[in-house]
Amino acid sequence: MFAKIATVIVVLGAMYGALLVNRQKRIDRAAEISRIHFRIQESERERVRLQVKVARATTATAIKDRIGEKKYAEYKSVPFRYDPSKATEEAIGDPLTVAQPEQLRKQQEISG
Repeated sequence: MFAKIATVIVVLGAMYGALLVNRQKRIDRAAEISRIHFRIQESERERVRLQVKVARATTATAIKDRIGEKKYAEYKSVPFRYDPSKATEEAIGDPLTVAQPEQLRKQQEISG
């Protein structure tokens, strides 16, 4: 009888010890996740800070100051003209591209 009670006590002690170990691991993982989250937030703040710094450094006046008045006068900006359907037509050479609406494709097939 004494051996059975001693065995039960030892088994319960081992079980509680295992539960405490699992609990501690869970707490450690939660703390690690919190630290990683904090590092991610700090990285995001640093990225935004660097983006602002780049944006300030690439204004027209900042570029003008860096490259000089003479080179700035020679600089010609390229206008932003991007039409995906025309770019696809020019690249493929086929007027009936996927980028065109279905009705336009049918009209061209009927007239062509």
